[in-house]
Amino acid sequence: MRLQAISAFCCAALSCAACAALAQTESRTVVFDGLGNGRDWSTVQAGDSRSNETFRNLNGRRVPFESSEEKVIRNEGGVRIVERISRRFDPNGNPLPPEKSVSETTTRPDGSVAEKVTTYRGDINGALQPVERTTAEIRKAGNTTQREMAIERKTLNGGFETVERRIASEAATKDASERNETTYARDANGRFVEAWRTVVKATISGNEVREQTDEYDAATTGQLQLARQAIARTVKDPSGVERREVDVFGPAAQGRPIDANSPAQLRERQIFTTRPSSDGTVIQVYSVQRPTLNSSRELEPPRKVSETVCKGKCQ
Repeated sequence: MRLQAISAFCCAALSCAACAALAQTESRTVVFDGLGNGRDWSTVQAGDSRSNETFRNLNGRRVPFESSEEKVIRNEGGVRIVERISRRFDPNGNPLPPEKSVSETTTRPDGSVAEKVTTYRGDINGALQPVERTTAEIRKAGNTTQREMAIERKTLNGGFETVERRIASEAATKDASERNETTYARDANGRFVEAWRTVVKATISGNEVREQTDEYDAATTGQLQLARQAIARTVKDPSGVERREVDVFGPAAQGRPIDANSPAQLRERQIFTTRPSSDGTVIQVYSVQRPTLNSSRELEPPRKVSETVCKGKCQ
């Protein structure tokens, strides 16, 4: 998981993903320019293990973006196999090669879980060929969950080679949790070395949730160093309105020179407000504040970036 400043497009995708459910659901996202003018951006319809997403391209035409279909092949004896087919389109609405993933999850008697995901992509002739395999082992002991993952990709000689390993641990209690994930990638000599690490800590106090996400990247010294940080505060009032503020820190605020010795400069504050209504509609507004030109500690007024309206089974 790599933390990055969230754009309007990411916000739309997150909102749409949250809306996807078994019941018929529709979400529409409008994005706003620097002058506050809104533009219809995307629509997602989901239901019965199917989803369709469209968006308006630069010419103002509504074109398909992605459609997907998911079905359970097997679910018995502790084994669950799910097939998902995705069809994507270019900015003009022309179909791109399809992609299929087959995930197999095996739950053992001791409670451990084995996962295997094989990804297939269409070649120039439209035939699906395997291009990536992911295997994972998940074990739980008390409040701690350990996960080890290996990612293999197809090489030029037609075989598969492990290109990435991930080791994650998560400990959770009623009021707090901590997740630590380290990714290992091959260096120039083919050895697996630490490439980046993510540490997420969360605490719950009443109706407030606080999260801190620290991301470490490999430096020129060969050691990991803090590259990005996000501190989030989420509050939900009795009416169901939820407000989430995320302060994103990095080596430089936008428009300012990078200071490698000071990675904790505030880059922006992201504000997500989610408001449910009595008819089941959920409205999420995404706004952003950035430092003023006068001071990196002073923030400009919030600027509305996007608004998503979800109808149906929304979360």
